[in-house]
Amino acid sequence: MKGEENLWRILNDKLEMLGAAGRLEEAERVATTALDLARRAFPSDHPSLALSYERLGLICDQQDRLPEAATYFKKALEIIGRIEPVDARAIYRLARRLAALSEVKSDEEVTIGLYEKAIQAATTLGNIPHSELGALLNNLALACRRQGQKENAERYYLEALEIYEKQLGSKHSDVAAVLNNLGVFYTNERRFEEAERAHQRALAIRQNAKPTLRADVAQSQCNLAVLYHSRLDFTRAEQLYRESIGTWETIERPSEDYEIAVGNYADLLRSLGKNRKAASIEARARKRRAGG
Repeated sequence: MKGEENLWRILNDKLEMLGAAGRLEEAERVATTALDLARRAFPSDHPSLALSYERLGLICDQQDRLPEAATYFKKALEIIGRIEPVDARAIYRLARRLAALSEVKSDEEVTIGLYEKAIQAATTLGNIPHSELGALLNNLALACRRQGQKENAERYYLEALEIYEKQLGSKHSDVAAVLNNLGVFYTNERRFEEAERAHQRALAIRQNAKPTLRADVAQSQCNLAVLYHSRLDFTRAEQLYRESIGTWETIERPSEDYEIAVGNYADLLRSLGKNRKAASIEARARKRRAGG
């Protein structure tokens, strides 16, 4: 048994060297051998066995083999969860990555549980960077919103906002990102006054940022337009849709959000009987997105 444990350590030292050199195929072979050895050498609730699963998962993750990575990470987390005393650092690391992987599969209930587990571990550790904790809370709020957990979504957004404002100041781009998400949430809930305040703050931060990220400005202009559109304030909605589209058109390769803004504006124009104008701006957007 001692010989196998020593060989396992030698293999892990080699694995670190191969990983640092980017030799992933060799690293995977060594990690697989190390895992097979760990299964024989260690009890089923041993941290070294969990580490072998995690390291093989990391190699799969680096190769974009996400389902395999998730399987290995999940096994590692299950083992870590049985060990006393609790290794909060390992739980945080594994639950955080698994949550991100589960979002790819759109498995919201699993995603929410994993983000909550990661945040609980982060709170226990007490030394997780505020930017990481804020991002986790923001992602958790998004997952709760998609799952229809409205009260939880709002609570997590507000917690993320508080963390970012304390750590980064009230005018940071990360603050604007959370405000933008919070504004979308409030718009969907028809809490229009709160949505307006959130979106106006986000837009002001983004417009004054140096350097100004025009895609972010265009997003905020469009989301504020959607709010006014929902509130039947067509004059302000039309103005902001035009501003958003104009901002997008200063970008060489606008994202698909450009077409979303155009589509929303076209819907508004058609509701006002301006069908020809709506068709014209949609055609121009399609041409621009096609590179014409």
